[in-house]
Amino acid sequence: MSFLNILQDTRHPSLRLLDMAYIVVLAPLFLILKVPMMGFVFAVLILLYFKRTEASKLLISIIFILGFLAIFLSLYGAFSFRGLSRLKLFLELLVYVLIVVVSAQRLIKKINFYLLISPILFLALSLFFFHGIVMLTYVVFEIYFLLWMILAHRMQGMLIESFRSSMVMFMYSLPWVVLLFIFFPRISFEHASYGFKGEVEQRMGHDGTMYLDSKALLVPSERIVMEVGFEKNIPPSDKLYFRGSILYVDKKNHWERLPRYVKRRNKTFFAKKGKKTKYKVTLYPTQKRWLYMLEQPAKIIKNSHLDSDFISTVKEDIKEPIHYAATSNLSLKFRASLDKKTLHFSSAFNKEQNPQTFLAAQNIEKSFPKTKDRLAALLDFFKSKSLTYSLKPSALDTNHTSDSFLFDKQRGYCVHFASSFVTMSRMAGIPSRIVTGYKADRKNGLKDYLAVKESDAHAWAELYIGGHWVRVETTATAAHIEEDASLSSGQNQSKKEKYPLLEKVNLYLMYAKYQVETWILYYSNIRQKQLLEYAKNNPKFIFNFTLGILSLLILSFVIIAYFRKPKCHNEILCILEPLFIKLKKEGYHRGKKETLNQYLQRYSLENPENKNIIDINQCYEKISYAQDKSKETKQQLKMLIFQI
Repeated sequence: MSFLNILQDTRHPSLRLLDMAYIVVLAPLFLILKVPMMGFVFAVLILLYFKRTEASKLLISIIFILGFLAIFLSLYGAFSFRGLSRLKLFLELLVYVLIVVVSAQRLIKKINFYLLISPILFLALSLFFFHGIVMLTYVVFEIYFLLWMILAHRMQGMLIESFRSSMVMFMYSLPWVVLLFIFFPRISFEHASYGFKGEVEQRMGHDGTMYLDSKALLVPSERIVMEVGFEKNIPPSDKLYFRGSILYVDKKNHWERLPRYVKRRNKTFFAKKGKKTKYKVTLYPTQKRWLYMLEQPAKIIKNSHLDSDFISTVKEDIKEPIHYAATSNLSLKFRASLDKKTLHFSSAFNKEQNPQTFLAAQNIEKSFPKTKDRLAALLDFFKSKSLTYSLKPSALDTNHTSDSFLFDKQRGYCVHFASSFVTMSRMAGIPSRIVTGYKADRKNGLKDYLAVKESDAHAWAELYIGGHWVRVETTATAAHIEEDASLSSGQNQSKKEKYPLLEKVNLYLMYAKYQVETWILYYSNIRQKQLLEYAKNNPKFIFNFTLGILSLLILSFVIIAYFRKPKCHNEILCILEPLFIKLKKEGYHRGKKETLNQYLQRYSLENPENKNIIDINQCYEKISYAQDKSKETKQQLKMLIFQI
């Protein structure tokens, strides 16, 4: 049947097939429909169900008016040129308009070009709203389903036969699709924006400020902030510190970065010794400029700035997922040289603000002349205070935060430990600063994959000793840990999981999602070049890849052979199956209560010139009723069917 014949075909079976296609492709888009538009869609569905005849021009006009009223109400408040500059809102408008047009065309009850092409348009538009592993799987299903519906239309509603035929076609194309996906040249759209603005989506991120009051850093959310794929295995837990921002200035109730007027000329010392760890990061939108790397970064991330404190930033806020490759030399300390201004801010304190802490620090400084001994004494002092790690501490006196924490409340979490330790270290004569970032938990990792959550947000101290900044995990000095405390932030233990099996399954799903998104959804020209370059220098990879393609080919042909095999109840019906297909193509369908004999006789009466049908009927009766199941008789039946 030609394309023009399809357009002119107005039979209801074809419309039903088209309706099935629309249900499948519109299913994801129902998640974005606003209430007025959803009401319009349900009204059209009810109208289609009860109205069996073609809609009048007046009804079509009313549908158009109601549709565009639903569009206006759905986008009310955002319906402006400024609002439509956002890509997502603009595409939402396109979806609404397309739904209205398709609804009107469907009520005419005739298949035309708009109805045929719209399922593909809906499928393409849904990819702009959903781009995860679930949508990827559903898109594959959608493509197959649309192919099935097209073949069902061409085969005049034979759903079972068309399902088998579409599966065969799908499996024939699968190996070629995989090869084209991997090797077809990619085009980089890295800097393309098409004049549209990004959507506002935000994860918790650091911005160079750490509060000690009710705004203190505490985000128990399990949302994923970033996903990390290591070149090899995940490093040990005590190495999983992702640097975010460095804080120098104590403002009583919060800490800040160095003032903007401070112009630093510090040299960045990259580690020349030690084993480098390479990894790739997918960072979700934080609406901040900070990138996160493990201590100590060994090189600068592309298109970013790395300062002398090893803090990496980009020029604009991160408003969409960003992917970057990083390299670090994992170390507890790293070399640095301090200029006078930085040394001043990393040593500044107000003894009147925390007199008790100052007195204790002075005793330590006098008793231990060597800096390393002073550090050990500071840790011992914190441990002697019997501090409790708690996510629900009592409010501190923000005018005397260190005194309040160490000598009064003695309960807090990472920000309180880090702030008090840095304050006391400065009072003991050791330049100190606070680092905020993430302390990842290896229990959220699998193989080379690590998920970093908002609840992993953490703060720790760095002390300047012997020309090096040395990391100090201040929460390790806690003598008590509350049961409801989330111990992922700097603790060596982990909260007991209520459902370990469920957590394990969820981790495997996250790992699978990350791999799919990394190598399929975000398979860019850069990743393609990396893959080809890796293949050049790795014969084992080429062997495994070839073996994988051959396995895919074998699997495809096994499935093809299975679905090409005729499905029938007995051997005779299997022999007759090609005849049934030919007769159906000519428009002769067997009735529900019609015997095979009656079916063949009806055809022969309407087509007397085809005498082979009479011979086939006689041959069938001979095999079925005369019990003549000899090989010669079956071969004769096959030859008669072949000659039709």
